[in-house]
Amino acid sequence: MNIANVMALLTALGDMSAGEARQRQALCDTACAYVESLCRVSSPDSAQTARLEMLAAAYALRLCGMCDAQGITSFTAGDVKIDSSADRRNRGEDLWNELCAASGDLIDNTDFLFGRVTP
Repeated sequence: MNIANVMALLTALGDMSAGEARQRQALCDTACAYVESLCRVSSPDSAQTARLEMLAAAYALRLCGMCDAQGITSFTAGDVKIDSSADRRNRGEDLWNELCAASGDLIDNTDFLFGRVTP
């Protein structure tokens, strides 16, 4: 995976500046390592790599939302703009879950299934 591609995707998905994304490069590195650990394909082609990079960016967005300690991450008085980490967390979580469901051919599914106890 190309970390620059993952950071560019995180910038777009998280609606953040390039500087803000650079501050989260460690989270991108962690997300890439995590997605690579789930990968079933030993040598992904370019299309599969692009999908894995999107997964890593979604996971990084999820981590960003989980790590933001403040309830409000920014506030602008002119043309009132308030960004909430809770909103970013929900978007990251939803996107991660959706992409995991669509990427069963590339990654091992790590979801725990409730109500599936067999004797």
